Amino acid sequence: MDRRRRRKRKPSLESRVLRAFEEAARPLLPAELLEVMKVGPDQAEAINAMVEQLVTQGKLVSLKGGRFGLPEKMNLVHGVLSVHPDGFGFVTPETGGQDIYLTAVNLKEAWHGDRVVVRIEGTRGRRKEGKVIRVLERRHQEVLGLLCQAENTYYVEPEDEHLIFNLIIPPEQLAGAAAGDMVRAAVTNYPTGHLNPQGAIIEVLGSVEDAAVQTRLVILKYGLPDEFPPEVLAEAEKISLDLSPRVLKDRLDLRELPMVTIDGESARDFDDGILVEKKPGGAFTLYVAIADVSHYVAPGSILDREAELRGNSVYFPQRAVHMLPEQLATDVCSLKPDVDRLAVVVILDYDRKGRRKRFQFARAVIRNHARLTYVLVHRLLTEKDRDLRQQYRPFLKMLGWMEELRTLLRDRRGERGSLLMSIPEAEVVLDERGWPEDILRVDSLLSHQIIEEFMIAANEAVAIFLGEPSLLRVHEPPDPAKIAVFRGFLKSLGFVLPKEAHRDPRALKGFLEEVQQTPLAPMVLLMLLRSLKQARYAGEALGHYGLATEWYTHFTSPIRRYPDLIVHRLLLAKLAGKKPPVSLEPDDLETLANHLNKRERLGIEAEREMLARMQVRFLSHRVGEAFSGRVTGVNAFGFFVALDEVFAEGLVRLVDLPNDYYRYDEVRMRLTGRKTGSSFSLGDQVRVKVAHVDIRRRHVNLVLPEEEGEPKAVSSEPEAEKAGPKRRRPGGQRRRGAGKKPKEETKGEREEGKRVKG
Repeated sequence: MDRRRRRKRKPSLESRVLRAFEEAARPLLPAELLEVMKVGPDQAEAINAMVEQLVTQGKLVSLKGGRFGLPEKMNLVHGVLSVHPDGFGFVTPETGGQDIYLTAVNLKEAWHGDRVVVRIEGTRGRRKEGKVIRVLERRHQEVLGLLCQAENTYYVEPEDEHLIFNLIIPPEQLAGAAAGDMVRAAVTNYPTGHLNPQGAIIEVLGSVEDAAVQTRLVILKYGLPDEFPPEVLAEAEKISLDLSPRVLKDRLDLRELPMVTIDGESARDFDDGILVEKKPGGAFTLYVAIADVSHYVAPGSILDREAELRGNSVYFPQRAVHMLPEQLATDVCSLKPDVDRLAVVVILDYDRKGRRKRFQFARAVIRNHARLTYVLVHRLLTEKDRDLRQQYRPFLKMLGWMEELRTLLRDRRGERGSLLMSIPEAEVVLDERGWPEDILRVDSLLSHQIIEEFMIAANEAVAIFLGEPSLLRVHEPPDPAKIAVFRGFLKSLGFVLPKEAHRDPRALKGFLEEVQQTPLAPMVLLMLLRSLKQARYAGEALGHYGLATEWYTHFTSPIRRYPDLIVHRLLLAKLAGKKPPVSLEPDDLETLANHLNKRERLGIEAEREMLARMQVRFLSHRVGEAFSGRVTGVNAFGFFVALDEVFAEGLVRLVDLPNDYYRYDEVRMRLTGRKTGSSFSLGDQVRVKVAHVDIRRRHVNLVLPEEEGEPKAVSSEPEAEKAGPKRRRPGGQRRRGAGKKPKEETKGEREEGKRVKG
């Protein structure tokens, strides 16, 4: 054996320093550390630098008198601080374990999101209680919020309610902003034990009443890259639609086939076309044509690096933050109607029972023969609109075949255990100012299900063909503990969850069919989704529980999802017998997958917050109006109601039910009046009125009309906000007690059974 292989690796300087502190079993001065390590003064500079680095990482703590020590030996923990809007906080230890509770006074100068060192000072019940002794790393270098004025003092009230300090702005740092503007400010001085932080305005966003400003706020809050850098736009400008014989030479010519697209009403980028042929004897051939983005975006190019950084497009009611420049997303790559476009096609053959027999892939040139919409196809196939059917007569037979194949594919998925759940979604209808004039509840239409089934079929076929290693979409089985909690919840409602549900989704088939027939279906399905793990990208085949398949990937949306672009490159390289332009080393794949997972989650959170802003803004103009709704959540302080007429939700608080005292049954999730016996349980239909809307905190307070009594003043802040310490007032004193434009459709939301993907 090679002696060099048998030679032990020399310990790193970091491990040697930490071992010295372990051996000393006490805090050390820098000179004492050198003695313990048995090194000379010539190494002092390197060791001192390592000590400072370890202090920054939280692995060592700097003590009074110039000594350093191991945090775990002194009841010290380092972790990330989460601050509740009411002032208290929790630190999640980076080494794992139970969160540590901190009272408001023990937060010291730390802010929400900071990495901190906490000293354990006791217990509160079963929870450890601590005190911040040092801030290791600041999360917030900027603050978004409303510029306010109190006499001669200007301050920013943070948009993030977890930041419990107002940011003082010296007059010379206003940068032209006026009170009432939404602004972005840099933090110049962080809070101390007695003073608010200070800052300087670096961008005036505009009036809080401007809808575009609200979108900009969300984009900035989540750090979404909005404007494309000039060099990216310059590279996109150089790309032209080249359909010369040289480009089309080795492509399958499918331009004569009546390919169509089915998208939302306001969609501008079309990345998938479909076609179904029915053969004699009842067999089917399905064509799924996906925009060939990889032809235009080369690996490692400026465009490619920017797309990877963004990870995916993010869609808001007013506009989108695209992954690719608009010229590519809505023109060159888009499968626009009545023009030729380059595509990658999946061709799938099925027998008369919808069983897949074979699949093949090809680079092709296609033509979109009709730009159809979900509503249009619904009216053609379900409502049988006579005038529309006459107008689209050339496509009726094929649309009928699509409906037949959709039914067969859906039945086959159901048989193997795929979760066939339908969760309503929101469609925001905007007025000419960009504010919501309606928020519609959109259920899954037949047309949505056609696209869903065909996209799932194509994604699965590509995943099977590529195998491992590849970039796969995985959805692991649920945590047995979460399923146990869900089982208990169902028992209180009279449902029985099969024993094998946490391992085999097929066990859920009968249960879901039973639930779908009851009014409780929406909240039961929502609770089920919360019990499942989130789907994610991975470099290994871990299976997809929600779709009940071993192999799955994302291939069908390369205009708006970077993972799909990667999968296109892997597929085309394998078809051509070439080396993949992407590293398939496990570590590299996992790094890429982790980045894409983070970008996806960030985009989902941003879209949800924007929807919440639209919902509260809409209901703020409906205060006093009555709505019907259904109870979707019950807890000790009230119950939540999802409105029927509007896709929005609000809270009926117990303090607004003055005619009785209510007892909370946690097992049955029910509130029962002690005197009247009236009760509120999950699934109950109720009539409510909008009493108050807190736009800033996005809270909607509802009341029961019969409980209203005499009109009374409504506080500008909800009860929870009035309790406990809040932001400091300017000057350092802490306050006490204190045209219709629907949302652009994204098919990626439907390919995994809508919300099964997380």
